[in-house]
Amino acid sequence: MFYSFYSINRRENLVELSLLPEDTGKPSIIPCDEKPCSETDTPSQKSRNQRRKRSESEQEVTPAKKRAYCTEEGDSGVEVYYREEEEKEKKHKKKSKQGKEVPRLKISTSFMWEEGLNVLDGTTLIPKEQSSDSEEENDAESMAKKQTKKKQELEKQKAEKELSKLEAALMDPKRQPQTADDFDRLVLGSPDSSILWLQFMAFHLQATEIEKARAVAERALKTISFREEQEKLNVWVALLNLENMYGTEEGLMKVFERAVQYNEPLKVFQQLADIYSASEKYKEAEDLYSTMLKRFRQEKSVWVKYTTFLLKRGLVEAAHRLMPRALKCLPDKEHVDVISKLAQLEFQFGDAEHGKAMFENMLSTYPKRTDVWSVYIDVMIKHGSQKEVRDIFERVIHLNLTAKKMKFFFKRYLEYEKKYGTVETIQAVKAAALEYVESKNNLAES
Repeated sequence: MFYSFYSINRRENLVELSLLPEDTGKPSIIPCDEKPCSETDTPSQKSRNQRRKRSESEQEVTPAKKRAYCTEEGDSGVEVYYREEEEKEKKHKKKSKQGKEVPRLKISTSFMWEEGLNVLDGTTLIPKEQSSDSEEENDAESMAKKQTKKKQELEKQKAEKELSKLEAALMDPKRQPQTADDFDRLVLGSPDSSILWLQFMAFHLQATEIEKARAVAERALKTISFREEQEKLNVWVALLNLENMYGTEEGLMKVFERAVQYNEPLKVFQQLADIYSASEKYKEAEDLYSTMLKRFRQEKSVWVKYTTFLLKRGLVEAAHRLMPRALKCLPDKEHVDVISKLAQLEFQFGDAEHGKAMFENMLSTYPKRTDVWSVYIDVMIKHGSQKEVRDIFERVIHLNLTAKKMKFFFKRYLEYEKKYGTVETIQAVKAAALEYVESKNNLAES
């Protein structure tokens, strides 16, 4: 291929080449039917046209260059750079058109006019089957979602019912606590109740959780109000029992010393003595009572409890020797009450005849002590015979007592005969009461 340089544009770095026979001196390689311009154009006209086009292209910066075919009179030369620019513009336009294209439905097969109705029916039937399958899948999914929601709702309702039942059970005052949390709720609701704290301790002891039981006791002692002295004492006693059963003697003594410090000492001593007696630690109990008789010798309850301890163990002679010591240490005003209590103990644990003798001696010394007569009657009703009881009643209704006291004993005598006697004995008591009233009236008239 032969070509010649037509012009050079140094400003735009462009070179114009020509394939025209007039410029190359060679036969034309472009067929006559594809020539865009007429061969009748003169060289001067062609050059003028080309210069005009170049000047227009230099003046236009932003507008896109359009391909213009020259007229029949124009030049038939081909500009290589011009065709390259046209190809770039075409590619740019294609990209811009692709970017601005409106979204359209895409199908897997292209539309062909020669396709028959059978083919169209086949292509249209497949989407319908697919759509029906997808609808069935959607229905199945929706049904599964509904069932899941229903199941979740049922589970939620079930959980709410169980929660309400649990709350109702926790609010039931008759419900017995079964876990440590249950006891925690109870003691939080009633922090000063020693019964709840003791139940809490027993719960841990049943599970052989000794340390936890101790911790509960210590927690109770810190929680219960200082005004509730008896409630605190109950917890101290429980802690003493715990140490006596599961601890050591050293640990028991430490708790005992603390309890004496924070409570009335006499009560703590008596509680520990009872604990020793109940656990058959008689030597420790003896030692403790000896200490108590020295420290609390003027407390009649100490003498009574020690006598009870001795009589329960069958040490009757030791108990009898104890009464004179008690009367020496106690004030005179306490003697009648102490003798009455010791005599009752003789009826319960010792010698009934010795107890009866103690009451008779006391009533001979203090015949108008109606309280002693009443206690004597009660003891004899429980431990004596009916004849002995009636003899005591006959003695007391013939005493020179006030009308009010006599009325009290006649009433008791009549109740006894109604419960244990006969019609004759009842009538006899009524007749004695009437006789007493008439004698009082005669004395009043005279």
